[in-house]
Amino acid sequence: MSRFSEFPAHVEQYLGRIRGADSQETGSRERGYHLVYCDPPHGEHVSVLTNGLRSHTAGAPLPHELVCTLYREQELHARHLTGVIAELLDESNSRVGPGALIMNDRALLPETDISGALAAPHPYLGEDFDVLRDESGQAVLRLITLLPITRAEAQLVARYGSDVLYDRWEQYETDLLDVFRPSVA
Repeated sequence: MSRFSEFPAHVEQYLGRIRGADSQETGSRERGYHLVYCDPPHGEHVSVLTNGLRSHTAGAPLPHELVCTLYREQELHARHLTGVIAELLDESNSRVGPGALIMNDRALLPETDISGALAAPHPYLGEDFDVLRDESGQAVLRLITLLPITRAEAQLVARYGSDVLYDRWEQYETDLLDVFRPSVA
């Protein structure tokens, strides 16, 4: 039995029913992971996560997978953000941990000001979601949530730390499931 055998049940418990996954093939080459789509029972949002990226994160404190949760009508944006960042990590053989900024030099999502993501715990699911444990209770996998951020928000984090950004998101009651939200920086 794989130490990750509880992964599908864990995902469905927190993110909803697994609807399907993209092929590992992208054009002429094969990715080392799938993009998986999950729908919660209420149907208001969708989560796109990687499955298989963990095999490329050796050396990290815990292997990890990425997840992005957005409103249902923004599924393509969630797919693009998760896919671009997973591809960047896969190609560079890099790892990412909570608090990391993954940025592009221009808008990453069409028709938005989103230029990247802050790697973080999931803002709405609680800390039990973020770490998959095996049957003995040992942590075996970290689920890193990608919170879409603007260039100005990334500069705020780089200058003052992520706590300042979290405080502003709370102050302005920012809807982190919406990539069309205004910047708080």
